[in-house]
Amino acid sequence: MSVLPDEIWARILEMGTAFARLTYRDLCAVAIASRRLNRLARDPALWATLLALDFPAGRHEPHDKATSVKSLYRIRFERDKARRLAAARRAVLYAESRVAASRKRLEELESSLAREGKRLKAAASELADLERARCSEWFLDQHANL
Repeated sequence: MSVLPDEIWARILEMGTAFARLTYRDLCAVAIASRRLNRLARDPALWATLLALDFPAGRHEPHDKATSVKSLYRIRFERDKARRLAAARRAVLYAESRVAASRKRLEELESSLAREGKRLKAAASELADLERARCSEWFLDQHANL
């Protein structure tokens, strides 16, 4: 690493971010490798490139000139992370509500099935009673004719 001059390392980092080969995580990992790379990785041009790639213009308000590009990247990253987390929470809540609705519908169907089972037993019992009554009438008619 010490063999290459800072200009070459800066160009490597610049090309890596420009061609989307280096992400913000990669740039942060490079920054903790050494003081020299930390200094090179803090270059606002690198963070401006990442900002433009990860958060295209038109989606956010213009930034204050006093705010560093890296800080602006961090702010937008945190907002985007919070937005994605909120969307995930909404998806979980929606899924939970669907499960609850399905559970309620299942309970209704089970209750309906139990009621229909009772009605079926009552109808079968009534049919058996009618059959016994018909058979006993027939039996009585047969014996009355004798």
